[in-house]
Amino acid sequence: MDAIVSDISPAAAHRDAGSQLSALVPDRLYALHNTMVLDGRVAAYPASARGFAPVNCYILKEPDGAMMLDTGFTAHRAAILRDVEAVIGRDAMLSLFPLRMNEFMSLANVMALAAKFPVDRCISVLKDAAYHVDLESLSPGDIKTAADGLKTLLIAGNEWLTVGPSQRRRIKLFQSPVRLIATRWVFDPETYTLFTSDMFTGTWSDRADAAWVIDEGNDNVTMQDVRSFLLNTRYWWLEGAKTDGLRQSLAELYAQCDIRRIAPGYGKILEGASVVARHFGLLDEALASLDRSHMPSRYISRDEER
Repeated sequence: MDAIVSDISPAAAHRDAGSQLSALVPDRLYALHNTMVLDGRVAAYPASARGFAPVNCYILKEPDGAMMLDTGFTAHRAAILRDVEAVIGRDAMLSLFPLRMNEFMSLANVMALAAKFPVDRCISVLKDAAYHVDLESLSPGDIKTAADGLKTLLIAGNEWLTVGPSQRRRIKLFQSPVRLIATRWVFDPETYTLFTSDMFTGTWSDRADAAWVIDEGNDNVTMQDVRSFLLNTRYWWLEGAKTDGLRQSLAELYAQCDIRRIAPGYGKILEGASVVARHFGLLDEALASLDRSHMPSRYISRDEER
């Protein structure tokens, strides 16, 4: 759709078999999609899923700097470094924000980006971020050198941050309302975008070069799709859980923010206020159906799909 294609320079606009760079909002928000094959080995998707899904990183761009949400897998490093340079050049100040400090998809390329670009900080829920994101140093001395070169901005919970040295653009942080591990969601009021990390991720395609967007014209996701995806991935524990509190937290977040785009860490971007409303509704309905008032919790074997 027009919102995400061809509104960037020829050097930055491209699509190939394994990588896409999209301008969601030209000069403000970019998505880096790097495709992975679904063949039963990707834990973020059901074991039976087949096809392709994108691993998404995002760049919030300002005239004097940028912030990158998640840094992608090491396997996609060359494409990610290329695309970051295409969006911001080599000299713009860059902040890095891994939304999940204990997952490779979020942190695997932090040090590589810091080596190539002027990175002013790594935003983290853990102090001394370099000790957690440096996957390549072999000696204590090398790790200390890396840590000395990467400044940590320590965050706590629900708070505001700024993008770029001018600090004009503000984004809101939330603890993820539904999570298995410590995860942050981010809302950008300027682009009406909610970045949801590992939630709203249950979409894929049979093509590696698909357009990774769902809008009103192609939204055929059902509640059963959402429910099945949750139960067959890291949210297996929701069956028979108390979900009322989770549903209330999601409803409060939705009411608080004017969300017109959902940008997940995996899968397709949900574009448009009506699509966002529908998918919040689908998630709420799925959570309601899984509450312990409707079904008991039980042991789930590793290979069971529901």
